[in-house]
Amino acid sequence: MKLNQKIIDASSKLMDTLTKRYYWYHDTPEQPFEYTEGSIWLINSETGQWMLVLEKPGFLWYYNGITDTFFKYLNMKYPDFDSFIKIWVEDNLQREVVLTGGLPMTLDGKVEDALKNGNTIKI
Repeated sequence: MKLNQKIIDASSKLMDTLTKRYYWYHDTPEQPFEYTEGSIWLINSETGQWMLVLEKPGFLWYYNGITDTFFKYLNMKYPDFDSFIKIWVEDNLQREVVLTGGLPMTLDGKVEDALKNGNTIKI
């Protein structure tokens, strides 16, 4: 599948639905590491589930669980999802994404840190 404007629009609507109860948090950790300081997280504060994290150097990580929805409903594969999520994040945060990748882990400690010490970003 090639990304075209129709697929990007459908994917954006799906992403908007999936992120209804998620908020962006700018992480200001107590114990910063080189790449985590200044990270921006998309987290559901009620459940503690993270969906995306954009690290300061432009590395975007997504929780692998979100890809299943795009694969099922839009017949996407990883390269197309990577291209779409890069566009979506850049449009929402007005920051460059230089690398994307999925992570199967929950990253609970880092999410708790972002919720505790981070500031919510209004988009």
